[in-house]
Amino acid sequence: MKNDRITFIYQLICEKNKVYVNEIAEALNVSPVSIRRDLLEMEQMNLVKRFYGGAILNQSVEHEPNMNAKHLVNMEAKRDVARYAASLIQNNDIVYLDAGTTTEQMIDFICAKNILVVTQALSIIEKLYRKQIRCYTYGGYVKFSTNIIIDGNTTERISELNFNNSFLGCNAINSIIGFSTTNELEAMLKAKIISLSKNAYILADSSKFDTLSDIPFAKIGEVTIITDSLKPDFDYTPYGKVICCPSNYRK
Repeated sequence: MKNDRITFIYQLICEKNKVYVNEIAEALNVSPVSIRRDLLEMEQMNLVKRFYGGAILNQSVEHEPNMNAKHLVNMEAKRDVARYAASLIQNNDIVYLDAGTTTEQMIDFICAKNILVVTQALSIIEKLYRKQIRCYTYGGYVKFSTNIIIDGNTTERISELNFNNSFLGCNAINSIIGFSTTNELEAMLKAKIISLSKNAYILADSSKFDTLSDIPFAKIGEVTIITDSLKPDFDYTPYGKVICCPSNYRK
């Protein structure tokens, strides 16, 4: 299908920065004409920039701001999402909380008892400690821009657990590419967490929709999106299950 081809091409171009029509056509066993049409559509979506015989990654895609910058953006909307997401945690749950300003705020609203929270985020560990909520981390090196603890073995070590609920952040949501972030190790970790979760949620304020980041980690339909508000005249159908937090969770 065309959407699967576009996803494949985008992932390939993220790895190589440059792709050629003939090599993609051969890899996918389709005609070069079809690939040229795909690349034209991807250019119109600002995913790539075409040249004669191929395309390169659109370098205008923004890279990840640090946590200080993130704390200045859409904080009221993020707090609404965090309040609703926290209400989904039940007594005795095993929960994964991803690094991020929205997931960090969830801790203020957690009321469930006897839960275990697994996280790799330093800021979340600190807040869990202050509230005396049981928590666990799998160690690794500290990535300063997002305050996350991660290394090449984190994904393998975390495979020993299963989660009732996981709450993940993302940098961007695109109806074709899916959910994406800026770091390969973090993308691998997010994908693994989703596979280990009974219920996996992406927490995203409305600004994240119809945007792109560097590295995809999940397809549309693999997770449920929780957002603060639904924009009028915007079609959410291609994004799978989207929950707008109820009005009583907004203040």
